[in-house]
Parts: sequence; C-alpha cells; structure tokens
Amino acid sequence: MGLADLKRKLIKGTALKMIYNSFGKSNLIGVKRYVVKTNTKGVYLNLNPNEDKGSLLEYPRNSLLELTEKGFKIYEAGYRDLNEKEKTILEHIPKDEKQQEIDLISDTNVMYYRKKMYLEQSGYAYLIGAHEKEGLYYDINTNKIRDSNIKGDLDLEYEFI
Repeated sequence: MGLADLKRKLIKGTALKMIYNSFGKSNLIGVKRYVVKTNTKGVYLNLNPNEDKGSLLEYPRNSLLELTEKGFKIYEAGYRDLNEKEKTILEHIPKDEKQQEIDLISDTNVMYYRKKMYLEQSGYAYLIGAHEKEGLYYDINTNKIRDSNIKGDLDLEYEFI
C-alpha cells in the first residue's frame, strides 16, 4: 500500500485528526478536519466540511509515506553519508584561488558558476548545496546527503475518523 492507496482514501468529505506534528503546533493535535478539495498536489483541509478552501497537505513521496491501520504517517527525508562517486566529484571541483580572490573583492560569482556548471555536467547538480534535485540535497553543514528515498524523522501523523 502506498501513495495511490492514500489518494483513493483522501476524497472530499474524509475526516482526519492530526495525532502528531514535528513543528510543535500542539493546538492542531486532536482537531477534526475535513478534506474539502483535492488536486494533483495534495488535499485541502478545513474545520468546516462545507468550505471549498483550506490548508494544503501536500502528498509526500511514496518513499516517505507509511500507511497504518488507522491512518498514515509522513516522514522527513533522511540523511546518508556521501558515496565514493560523490566524494570524488567534490574532490575534483575546479579551483582557482586568484579568481576566488577576485570574486571576494568585486562581489562576483565566477567560481560559483564554474562549480555549478561542473556539477551539472557531471550529473551531480544537487552537490551545489543550494537546491534539492531529484529528491537529493547536499547539506554542506553536515557533509551529508538528504535523500528522499530514505525515511528520516516522523513529520506528521494523521488518523482517519
């Protein structure tokens, strides 16, 4: 069972109750809300089942979803160490100390764009560390890859009512 099964269950009028969230909004826990609208991006939830607007609950990637007996859980993407190919790609990023100095003095980004072009051409654009690409993101602070194919911490849990 996966995302397709969840989409079939989350039709207009379905009642849900949030039983956990990772962002500390305790006022949302236990509150009954209704699916008032669906689209390809997700479902809209509202306290009033007769409304046609609400807050968007985006569909997660199938890899970050777990259906339970009573509802469903949505996980954050998990982290993993860099693999050998990723380490090699990062080791071979073009370096030019003189241009880096010019970039600092003149507030230009020549070296950033050289690095970006190298990573894109090598097929590892996500290693730039600025944007997620195909479910992958390089966290320069932890030197790890956030990978949406790996379940991380629990983000949200809902129960069907």
